[in-house]
Amino acid sequence: MKLRMECKGWLLLLCATGLVLAAGCVYEAPPGPPPPPPVAGYDYYYYPDEEVYFYPPTGIYFWFGGGAWHHGPHLPPSIVIHPEARVNVRLNTRVPYERHEEIRARYPRRAPEHHEEMGH
Repeated sequence: MKLRMECKGWLLLLCATGLVLAAGCVYEAPPGPPPPPPVAGYDYYYYPDEEVYFYPPTGIYFWFGGGAWHHGPHLPPSIVIHPEARVNVRLNTRVPYERHEEIRARYPRRAPEHHEEMGH
């Protein structure tokens, strides 16, 4: 009889411990910092005559040639930009040519003789 009471006591202790451990498994992490605000836009220089974009913070140009868009810190020698003809455009993309048709319509070329044929 004494052994039976000890078994019940151990079983009760084991169940109580299990309940305490199970209840302690629910953990809510403290709230983290708020997410960063969305970028309001990327400010590019656009050269309509050459259909070239320039992103000043990185010093990267974007241009079309040979049937594809390219980017890099230097333009090919065949493309000469005219700084006085640049316009500032704010886009909500890191890839400015994704909106090229819209930008091209808004800022048409002023001097087509200064530009190589873009093929589009």
